[in-house]
Amino acid sequence: MAYSLPRDAFLLLEEAFNHDRPKAEVFAHAIEASITAIQDKANEYIVDKKEAIKSELYNELRTELATKEFVRAEINGLRAEIKQDINDLRTELKQDINDLRIELNDLRTDVKQTALLLKILIGLTIFGLTLFNPAFVKLVELLMK
Repeated sequence: MAYSLPRDAFLLLEEAFNHDRPKAEVFAHAIEASITAIQDKANEYIVDKKEAIKSELYNELRTELATKEFVRAEINGLRAEIKQDINDLRTELKQDINDLRIELNDLRTDVKQTALLLKILIGLTIFGLTLFNPAFVKLVELLMK
């Protein structure tokens, strides 16, 4: 099951990369792949856990004579355990996704701060080059006379 990044999130990414669409697409693809990998891992864990529980139940029932009530109680207990495990996994996945969102917001902030610093440095460089340019100094001297 592939995850697709919402359009609004992609537009924010594109804006964060100064409208550089290829970079935004690569980053969005990385986010989508990460979320898909997390979901796949969770699904694999659920399947593995389910198979392990089935195997344990089969071995226990095979070695002892059980009544229908006992078997039903065991099955209900295992169902509850599986549901709990699934809920725990969902909670972990939600936490992981929230952590990824927080990291993404931190990255956006860092990119914005770096862009602002770059603009300031470029402005200072242009100002310095203009101020110390001999032709500009002569022009200022002519204007001052």
